[in-house]
Amino acid sequence: MAPMETTNQPDIAERGAGTRFLRIFAFVIASVVVLVAAFTRFTYWQMLKPQNQTIVQLIDGWARIYKPILIDHSDPQVIVFGASWARDAFDPIATGRLTGREWFNHAVSGATPYEMRRFVESSMDLARLEAVVLNLDTFLRPDAIIRMKRGFDEALLDTDPEGNPTRWLTIQREIAITLSGAAIGNSLEVLDALRMRDSGADPAEYLDSFERHAFAGREADIERMRAAAAEFASSAGAAVGPALTELPLPPGTAELERVLALLCQKSIDVHAYFTPAMILQGEQGRGLASTLHGLDVLTRRRRDCRARLHYYNFNYPNAVTQDGLEAHERFSQYYRPDGHPRPTLGLLMVARMFGTAFPDGTAPAIVADFGFDLLAAPDVEAWLRNQAFRMDRMLAATAP
Repeated sequence: MAPMETTNQPDIAERGAGTRFLRIFAFVIASVVVLVAAFTRFTYWQMLKPQNQTIVQLIDGWARIYKPILIDHSDPQVIVFGASWARDAFDPIATGRLTGREWFNHAVSGATPYEMRRFVESSMDLARLEAVVLNLDTFLRPDAIIRMKRGFDEALLDTDPEGNPTRWLTIQREIAITLSGAAIGNSLEVLDALRMRDSGADPAEYLDSFERHAFAGREADIERMRAAAAEFASSAGAAVGPALTELPLPPGTAELERVLALLCQKSIDVHAYFTPAMILQGEQGRGLASTLHGLDVLTRRRRDCRARLHYYNFNYPNAVTQDGLEAHERFSQYYRPDGHPRPTLGLLMVARMFGTAFPDGTAPAIVADFGFDLLAAPDVEAWLRNQAFRMDRMLAATAP
C-alpha cells in the first residue's frame, strides 16, 4: 500500500497570508487612485466654470498641460498666444466684458516659438475663432533658441507635428488631468486660489499677475528719469542704424512665418504686438532688430493674407510706459515688480487693438496717445529707427 501524501500546513498558512496581504495592498492602491482621481476631477470641474477663468488662465504652473485641453471646452472668439508677458496682461473675463467677445488666454510662462506654433495649430478647429492676439516677444526675442520646455507634451495637442489627429488623445488627456503629478499639484494650487478669492482676499495674494511695482525707495531714479524724459520729448532724433539685412534675424522668425501663414489661410485676424516696457526699469523693449524684422514679416505676409493683420506699437514714451514718472504714486497701476504688464495694462491694449471704449477712469493722455498700428502708419521704419536712437540716448543718460 502506497504511503499517503501529507500537506505542509505551515506552507498553506504562509501562502494564505501572502495572498491576503496582496489583496489588502491592491485594495489600498486602488482606493488611493480613486481618491486622487475624484479630487483632480472635482478640480477640473471647477476649472471649467466661467466665473473661475481669471484664476484658471492667469495662474502660473501647469499651463502647458492644461490650456490645450481647456481651450477645447471654451470655444472662444479671441485667443491670446505668447509667454508670461501676455499671460499676465490679459484677464479673459475682463477683456471679454470690454469687447463683448469670449476670450481665452493661451499664453504660458517662458513659451518658446515652437511651442506657440504648435499651440496655434492645435487650436485651429475651434468653430467660433475670429481673432488672435499674438505677443511677438515670444517669437522675436534674440535669445529664443530653445525648442520646448519641461511640461510641454505634444501628445496632448489636437494634432501631431505632421498635422494628423493625435492618436489616443482622449485617453492621454484623461490621464494628464486625473492621475498625473501635474494634476495633483495643479489641483492644490487652483483650489487654494479659489478659496482665497472666495474669502475676499486681494487678487495679488493668489495671482502674481495682479502684483504691483512699488516706487518707494526709487525717488532718485525717478527724478533722474523724469529729467531724461523731458529732454527726450524735446530732443531731435536721427534715422540711423544698419540696414535690415545687416540686423541679426531673431531665431524664432521662421516659426512666426508659419503661424501667420496658417492664420491667414484660416481667415483669422491677427493683432500682433510687442510688450510695452516700463521705462523706469531701464528697458527699451526688444530692440531695433526684433521690431524691424517683425515689421518686415507682417508687411510681406499682409500682401496675400485673407485676414486682417495688425502690428501694434505701444513701446515708446507715453503715459503708460512712463508710469511712476508723471505722478507721485506709491505703486504702479500697470506693471508688476518684475516689469511684466498687469491686467490693467492689458485692458488698455485691448481697447486700442479692438477699437472699443477705454475702461472707465482712463486718463485722457492715455486715450490720446497709447499705441497705434504700424502697418497703417506712414514712413514707419524711419519712425522706429528714430525712436530707438532717442531711447538709447535716454537710457544711457540715466544709467546708474
